[in-house]
Amino acid sequence: MKYIITLITAVLFIGCGGSGGGDTSSSANSQSGGATGKGGSMARFAISGDYLYTLNKKEITAFDISIPSKPLPYTSDTLPWDVETLFSYGDNLYIGAEGGVYIYNKPTPSKGMAEVGKFVHVRSCDPVVVEDGFAYVTLNNGSACRVQNGANMLEVLDIRDPLNPTAAKMSDGNNTTRNMIDPKGIGIDKNRLFICDGAGGLKVFDINKTENNETNQTTVDLYYERKNTIDDIACYDLIPNNGNLIVSNGDDVRQFDYTHLPMKELGRIK
Repeated sequence: MKYIITLITAVLFIGCGGSGGGDTSSSANSQSGGATGKGGSMARFAISGDYLYTLNKKEITAFDISIPSKPLPYTSDTLPWDVETLFSYGDNLYIGAEGGVYIYNKPTPSKGMAEVGKFVHVRSCDPVVVEDGFAYVTLNNGSACRVQNGANMLEVLDIRDPLNPTAAKMSDGNNTTRNMIDPKGIGIDKNRLFICDGAGGLKVFDINKTENNETNQTTVDLYYERKNTIDDIACYDLIPNNGNLIVSNGDDVRQFDYTHLPMKELGRIK
């Protein structure tokens, strides 16, 4: 049990920017068919089946971990200089960067890695999570990624065609964006989206997708209720998983039950 807790803590505390304190490397963020783990959005590594993908300042390395005691690196590829976070979903890797979101195929020992698609946004810190054809991105103008004049906002991307990712649309025809205070970690579980919004607290959004069979378009609407926000958490990263939410706020790790809203705290580790 102590080992599991330590692992969870490490996953949450490492993150975006390359130093060991926030987003340098967390997530076994794999939600594909062969998934073997799940972690925070500020991650710089991801596990998918028998493969581990790690991200440093501008290079991604893939390891064969089919024999856990003997991880074997088999390929490395150079990436743009501004990459920050890594998220695994389906057949692709989604890489958050200061200038946008990069989509790469997952390399295997028999197949190299290549860029599939890219979405460009205003230069900001950029963790990203993906589910069911859509990517959810928090943009932050904090100093952790050397950007202090960017945006503080949530952006939703339509990535059903990974070759051509686009801004998702709401039912009123506008792009799906939301202004935020200081967004960092982000997580998704089916139709619920969780965001660490700094002084704005831990926020919960309901996601509603509407299919238009005539136009073959999908709109994404986000609904936010103030009563579901937990104000006393200036959280950094989080992991939602089947009704349980693990949250890091820099000082401790807290666990919440979100099967019913507002969320109920189950405990914390300092």
